[in-house]
Amino acid sequence: MGGGFEGFPKAGIKFLKDLEQNNSRDWFNDNKKTYEQSVKALAEHFLSEVQAALEKKLNGEVVPKLFRIHRDVRFSKDKTPYNTHERMAFFGKPGKAGQGTHSGFYFSLDTKGVFYGAGSMNLEKQALEKYRAAVCDGKHGASLDKMMKALVKKGCRLSEPDLKRVPSGYDIDPAYAHLLQHKGLAAWIDNKGHAKATGQDAVKQAVSAFTTVRPIYDFLMDL
Repeated sequence: MGGGFEGFPKAGIKFLKDLEQNNSRDWFNDNKKTYEQSVKALAEHFLSEVQAALEKKLNGEVVPKLFRIHRDVRFSKDKTPYNTHERMAFFGKPGKAGQGTHSGFYFSLDTKGVFYGAGSMNLEKQALEKYRAAVCDGKHGASLDKMMKALVKKGCRLSEPDLKRVPSGYDIDPAYAHLLQHKGLAAWIDNKGHAKATGQDAVKQAVSAFTTVRPIYDFLMDL
C-alpha cells in the first residue's frame, strides 16, 4: 500500500461492529478477508505513518506495536475470542531522556469512537521505584500534580489510581501523596464517533492528540 494514509474505511468500522454482534471463530473465519483488507492492512499502514511522524517530532526512535485481535481468554470469564477494537502503541526508546522503554503513546479505534493516550499502563519495578522517588521530591511532585490538573482542564481523562491507599514508608508532602497510589500513569483523549480516524488527516489528528498528552510521556521517559 503506497502513498499517504487516507483514513480507516467505513468497511473496517462496520467489520468491528459486526464482530461485536457475531463474536465467534466461525463468523470471523467467514469474514477474515474483510478484516485483513479493511482493518489490519489499514492499521499497519497507519502504524507506519504515525511512527515516522512521531520519530520526526521526538527526534528519536519509536518502537511501534500493533496489538492482536485475538483475546487472551485464559484468565477471563469472558470467553469471546476476538477484540472488537484495533489498538496500537508507540513506545519510546532509551537515550538521553530515559532509562528504559516504559512510556508510550496509544491509539484505539473501536465501535464507539477513537481514543488517544500517553504514559504507561504498568510501570516495571525499577521504573516504579524511580517514579515514586520523583513524586516524593517536592519539585517533581508539584510539577506532576500541576501537569495532571492542566491535562484535566484540557479535557483529558486520567488513569485511575491502582492502590486504594497510599503505600507506607514514603516521606512526601500530603498534597501529592495521592500520586503514590498509581502503579502506572496515563492520560487519555476520548472521541465519540470516528471522524478523526476516517479522514485523510488521521495521522495529523493522532500526532496532534499525542502532543497534547505528551507531558506525561516526557515525565516518565525522564525518570
